Amino acid sequence: MKRVPLQSRAVVSAGYDAEKCALEIEFSSGRVYRFSNVPAAVYDWLLRVPNKGVYVTRSITSQYAYEDVTALPATEEATDLEALLERSLRS
Repeated sequence: MKRVPLQSRAVVSAGYDAEKCALEIEFSSGRVYRFSNVPAAVYDWLLRVPNKGVYVTRSITSQYAYEDVTALPATEEATDLEALLERSLRS
């Protein structure tokens, strides 16, 4: 999902998929969360409000189900894959 950069200390970027009603938010911590069943108007307001962090806390994180979709760096993915392969050989 393509995200647009935002002017905020807490929220780095946000993107919206209208077909899936999914909202992705990247936080300054580097974590990316995908929120489900979010109306387009919520995303539109996020783009407009001056204090994005407060809006996200009050109107999004407490209202919609979400999952962490933060991409792992390539080295972490490789390490995880190596660990899985090693465990499978021991079984």
